[in-house]
Amino acid sequence: MPRFSLETALKVRERLEKLYQKALAEQVQLEQQHRDRKKLMEEALDVHNNDLDKAKADGVTINQLLMGGNFQQRIKQHLELTQVQLNEQLEVVELKRHELTQATQKKRVLEILKEKEIEKFKAETERLDRLEADEIAQNYRRNIQN
Repeated sequence: MPRFSLETALKVRERLEKLYQKALAEQVQLEQQHRDRKKLMEEALDVHNNDLDKAKADGVTINQLLMGGNFQQRIKQHLELTQVQLNEQLEVVELKRHELTQATQKKRVLEILKEKEIEKFKAETERLDRLEADEIAQNYRRNIQN
């Protein structure tokens, strides 16, 4: 079987696809870290609000209210920042997905070309085998008739 004429290009495409897969996995992992961080902050804010509600029922000082308000403000700022980072990360992940899709499509084109070349080679080999078998049959028939 002859070597596929674009085998080198196919191997390069396969390596590129693996690199894009790895890059996408890393970006998805970062996205998950942003989501986890956001969830943690939201939980901290909920706990703080619950504690503040309990403190209000028990009686709270102005200093405690000010400290709680400052804490709540900082957490909300961090939440907004984390949301912005998450949105940016989502864009990066989408870009990486697109790159991976493109790389996969390019690799698939070369795989299809390789399959067609193999089919063409098999068809040619079968044709030559049939010609050889026909020639052998004709020679055998001539020998029998003579």
